[in-house]
Amino acid sequence: MLGFLIVLVAGGVSGYFSYDAWGPVWGVSCGVLTIVVTWLVLSLILRRAVMQKQMVIQQIMQEAQTKMNRQVEFFQRRQQSSVNAAQKSIAAIQNDAAHKSLAAMDCFKPLYKWNPMLYKQINTMKVQLHYQLKEFKKVDELLPATLIFDPQTMAMKLARMYRNNDAKLDRFFVRNRRKFRGDDGAFVACVYAWIKLKQDDAKSALDALLFARKLSDNQVLVNNIEQLTNGKNKHFSNSGFGDPWYVLFLEEPKMKQPKRFAGRGF
Repeated sequence: MLGFLIVLVAGGVSGYFSYDAWGPVWGVSCGVLTIVVTWLVLSLILRRAVMQKQMVIQQIMQEAQTKMNRQVEFFQRRQQSSVNAAQKSIAAIQNDAAHKSLAAMDCFKPLYKWNPMLYKQINTMKVQLHYQLKEFKKVDELLPATLIFDPQTMAMKLARMYRNNDAKLDRFFVRNRRKFRGDDGAFVACVYAWIKLKQDDAKSALDALLFARKLSDNQVLVNNIEQLTNGKNKHFSNSGFGDPWYVLFLEEPKMKQPKRFAGRGF
């Protein structure tokens, strides 16, 4: 907002003095040119400032990824290591990186007055990090001021509306589902369908999947359509989406059963 006001003032001042010196044609031309140049300069300065601050967050994430890779290698070398211990160690690294990233995002606050949209962009990043930390109260506070431009944020919004018994869930899904195509559209539709099945509304679940099928040939989507079409609602599964599905915390990953030895026991 502040940047917009500066641009208008600069254009107005330039236009006024040019009009006074050379007439109306030059006044309008110089005013418009000043607006364009000032806007470009401010945009460039703001972009560089944002990129510098983003680098700090990217560095935090990269350091966390390096630590996780080392942990994976460590547990792989130790053949008797516990899988649960490895998962807890990696989760601790991820959560630590999330806390550090959230703290680092405060450095963007001075830039909000120059670009109001930046506030929503940063909120969108914060929502995903708070969701990872299971800080759902904070997620619910930030969601109204986020940008629903990626499938994961859309899925998180649907999940929270479901958990909060929000009556606007269906309307929100219908209004935003056209934003996503291909695998993204399939994922969003399957998340919504899972919710509708939990609400005993198989028809709405199937309708959502069939709409997404027009824009996607994702195999998980195709399989779920087949199950619901054949009345096998209990066989509906989003496990094929992997982490993007399980990080919504709507369903726990199924533990693999230990292999049994063939032949007779002694």
